[in-house]
Amino acid sequence: MTEPRRIGRYQILDEIGRGGFAAVYRARDTSLDRVVALKVLHPYWTAAPDFAARFRREARAAARLSHPSIVTVHEAGEAEGQQYIAMAYLPGLTLQELLEAEGALPLERALPILEQVANALDYAHGEGVVHRDVKPANVIVAQTEQGVRATLTDFGLVKAMEGSVALTSQGTLLGSPEYMAPEQADPERAGEIGPAADRYALGIVAYQMLTGRVPFPGNTPATLNAHEHKPVPPPREFRPGIPEAVEAALLKMLAKAPTDRFASARAFVARLRQTLLAQSPVRAREAQLVPLYERLHAAAAREDWPDVLALGGQIQALDPAYRDVAGRMEQARRGLRRARRGPLQAWVWGVGGLALLGVLGLALLFVNRWGERVAPEPIETAMIAPSGTPAAEPAEVTPAATLVEQPSSVPVLAPGVTQLRDVDGMVVVSVPAGEFEMGSAEGESNEQPVHTVALDAFWIDQTEVTNAQYALCVADGVCDEAEYADDADFSGDAYPVVGVSWHDANAYCEWVGVRLPTEAEWEYAARGPESTVYPWGDGFDCSRGNFDDETQVDDYVVPGGEGCDGYEKTAPVGVFPEGASWCGTLDMAGNVWEWVADRYAEDYYARSPSSNPTGPSSGADLVARGGSWGHRQDYARCAYRYGSRPDVRLVTLGFRCASGSE
Repeated sequence: MTEPRRIGRYQILDEIGRGGFAAVYRARDTSLDRVVALKVLHPYWTAAPDFAARFRREARAAARLSHPSIVTVHEAGEAEGQQYIAMAYLPGLTLQELLEAEGALPLERALPILEQVANALDYAHGEGVVHRDVKPANVIVAQTEQGVRATLTDFGLVKAMEGSVALTSQGTLLGSPEYMAPEQADPERAGEIGPAADRYALGIVAYQMLTGRVPFPGNTPATLNAHEHKPVPPPREFRPGIPEAVEAALLKMLAKAPTDRFASARAFVARLRQTLLAQSPVRAREAQLVPLYERLHAAAAREDWPDVLALGGQIQALDPAYRDVAGRMEQARRGLRRARRGPLQAWVWGVGGLALLGVLGLALLFVNRWGERVAPEPIETAMIAPSGTPAAEPAEVTPAATLVEQPSSVPVLAPGVTQLRDVDGMVVVSVPAGEFEMGSAEGESNEQPVHTVALDAFWIDQTEVTNAQYALCVADGVCDEAEYADDADFSGDAYPVVGVSWHDANAYCEWVGVRLPTEAEWEYAARGPESTVYPWGDGFDCSRGNFDDETQVDDYVVPGGEGCDGYEKTAPVGVFPEGASWCGTLDMAGNVWEWVADRYAEDYYARSPSSNPTGPSSGADLVARGGSWGHRQDYARCAYRYGSRPDVRLVTLGFRCASGSE
């Protein structure tokens, strides 16, 4: 059969693919003089009387999608009795061709492709479009100067073909049996097909990329039956080197019940990304240490001793014995002592700055220990004694505000990546996209029902905002003075600001260019994908935060003193490193309650959306989280919710800020 050389205004250049539904040509649009990919359906698909209308309706829905990882649809039409779709022409291989050529891919190579496809699917699902035929043959992969680029094609084609008489006359199955979700494999469950079916197919694609095969090979009814009824073979049977956590993520994504799968495609891929980084802590740590070490040597060469000490503290938090850092820091201390004996320098030390740098060092201590629940070794970076007075012989370091900001382009790929906010010197930590079980079945009624929430990646302050930081906003004329700014019990520079209303907290976050965290973001940063009861784990330990002393556990003995935490009221931020959360945030249990962005409603969880919830649209009260120095252990649970009027100012109430991952 001679292939057509022209269809409507499209001049056929060559054939680039052919399948059971259509042939794909590289063609030239003679009206606009551009090269396109022209998908021409086989004639027998058009036999149904309403097919053309259905086909164009689905093509228009696909054409409305605008995403860098979704192929652009230019036009859907008919010419000479043939239905076609004109799409952007994308040079490269299909993912199917890549896998046939190379077999199983290592996780670090598979992830960039999976991340782009996952982003495309979540975007399409948000627009109300379900693909229904996610498979490697519908993913175009190309290598560019910016790295690998993956693009998903053929949105809506399967749905358009539903009801065509060709399904019967040709004996053709819609979709691809090897990638069909259980609800898609059963004709009687057609009404259940939704975004979860696409996520299942993405799980099959990931399974194939990592093992070199699909779990249920074949394109027969037996394949469909296996998807519905047979357990998925563990991926490690085919590739033993796959980490157990990766296998667990794959099997969760391939659960038979749609509700048991990940709540979003991005949450699935984020779990794989976290596992990759957890499997290579040495490589990840070295990637952070090398640039810091290079900057330290450059600072030493120009005798910038404050910078040497700051960078050295960051390095030693990651690796206390790294190269010659200890010697360089001692050299810097001698240089500073010599300078102090001379004229007063422009950099005058402040207790607040010293404490902020201590926080910075403590923050980085957890970058590569996000998944562990053990206390880190103590490091000599805390500049505040337990009493709140300056330590007797503090190390000579620079205020955090003089640090050079890390590039804002640092990708949010792992929990605990840090940056320094130049406006107020706050250390911020990254929280990758993921999902968790929000709420508590054993908690208060307003913490129920427990529900799965998926979140995009974001940044959150490593500690609560301090008095010294808040004073900068007051001095700038933006923030109102805190209620207890002159109270000796609460006014230390390194202590969390208290006596601020929700409006005050919101104004501060806007002043530094960010926002208050949502309630879901706060809880996820505190308890992580494992949904622990407290930031450090499921068991209460009153030595890991600042709580009411009545919270000490029976028979718990605190070495060297009375009480459980050593503080009568608030404590300097960051002095309980053992209480860090999975992503390195500090003080999320105890010290002060923290305002978040959401309005409060007792029954909100019963109607909360499953992706990036932002709270009810109305309500007189706002939410605070985390408990305080004056509250017992139950209030310090990550799931505990407290509602208060936004104009309330208490000695137990402060805040921290957050921002998106852009």
